[in-house]
Amino acid sequence: MKSILLVSVIAVAGCTTPTSVSSPSPTKGKPSAPVAVSGELTATSARLRVSFEAAAENVEIVVSGIDGLVVEGEGALVKKGTFTRGESKDFDVKFTAPPAGRSQLVLSVSGSFNGASRARVASFTVGTGPLPESGTVMTTDDGERVKVMPAETPK
Repeated sequence: MKSILLVSVIAVAGCTTPTSVSSPSPTKGKPSAPVAVSGELTATSARLRVSFEAAAENVEIVVSGIDGLVVEGEGALVKKGTFTRGESKDFDVKFTAPPAGRSQLVLSVSGSFNGASRARVASFTVGTGPLPESGTVMTTDDGERVKVMPAETPK
């Protein structure tokens, strides 16, 4: 089963001043894209920075929302991009978060890094309060508890 490493970075965006958060490349686990992701979040927008720690080709950078967060505009920020080692790229993202509770702004980076296909996902928590309770908790054959979330209908 192919999986993508999900790195969560918590940021409370219910205030008027930007909150800075970062998500450096993980040192353990499945190899992921060698990029560092950081962001400054407010209640309605984010300035996200992707820093490339290796040269990359055919890069796709996509931003999306979950748990009720809706990204305004095009979700695909980069299609078939090429970046050099040490290069950084900033993105301004506007979104609408639910009026209450927490939601997630998710940034996905994928591409060919030094000839190997790699991906990295970083998520930023927006808002405060409990997480949504939708979904069903199940136990896998391995004994791991997972929460199965309903699919969202594309708009």
